[in-house]
Amino acid sequence: MEKRLPKVIRSGEGLQLEVPGGGYGKRMISSPVSGKMGMGILYVEKGKSPHRWHTHGKTDKSGSYEIHYPRGFEEGYLIVQGEGVVQWRVNGKIYEENMGTGDAVYFPPGVVEHQLLNNSDKPMAVVYAFAPPIKPRK
Repeated sequence: MEKRLPKVIRSGEGLQLEVPGGGYGKRMISSPVSGKMGMGILYVEKGKSPHRWHTHGKTDKSGSYEIHYPRGFEEGYLIVQGEGVVQWRVNGKIYEENMGTGDAVYFPPGVVEHQLLNNSDKPMAVVYAFAPPIKPRK
């Protein structure tokens, strides 16, 4: 197997994002850099979500924002600043778990409807990773 060099992606090269729920940030790793995974950072103000209630089993569309999730999609969030609550819904009942700086949450393939919400008085920063790559349509 041929040895490959690392790829540095500078801040200015990331794909600017504004996602439903009030999050904004950048997708730093995805196609064409990697055909197997993606990674980025989102910033979330008080009372907002980096990605409002959603599930990965169907197209997520809101205004000009549209994502088609591939089969087997999974993702993880790592809170690098602030705190919030991860929420998920099962049969109409909402469950939640508080999270803070340094905490992570994993959303496996087939995950139920969920969201991460900044319920604190301070901004929250979240590093996210996912696989396989999604194809945003904006």
